[in-house]
Amino acid sequence: MSDPSWALQVALFERLSAALTVPVFDAVESGTPCPYVTLDYEAVDNTSPISGKKRESRLFYLSVWSDHQGQAEVKRINAEIAEALDEVKLPLSTGNAVSVRVIRTESNRDADGTTYMGSVTLRIITQH
Repeated sequence: MSDPSWALQVALFERLSAALTVPVFDAVESGTPCPYVTLDYEAVDNTSPISGKKRESRLFYLSVWSDHQGQAEVKRINAEIAEALDEVKLPLSTGNAVSVRVIRTESNRDADGTTYMGSVTLRIITQH
């Protein structure tokens, strides 16, 4: 079976787009109004046993962007993401998502002093 990385990204995008009250983007055009969520980056570790199916542990990072005063909006969207993805079965067109878990959420003020940013880190185990 081929690498499930793209299938995973598509499945995450589809799940989040259906579940969230804000838009989800892989790439954001300049001037896009807040709030929105971006699929930021993925880090993959090979955790395959000596024999058997290929297994990978993935950290997938999502960002939340808000121009709402304070962190309330970011925290609400972080919670929506956790509700949509934590411990859910995520069907892939290639390979299997064995486990999807939200392992960290954060919220903070961006360096510009007015924008607030949230982040959600997912730990996803895939097998193929």
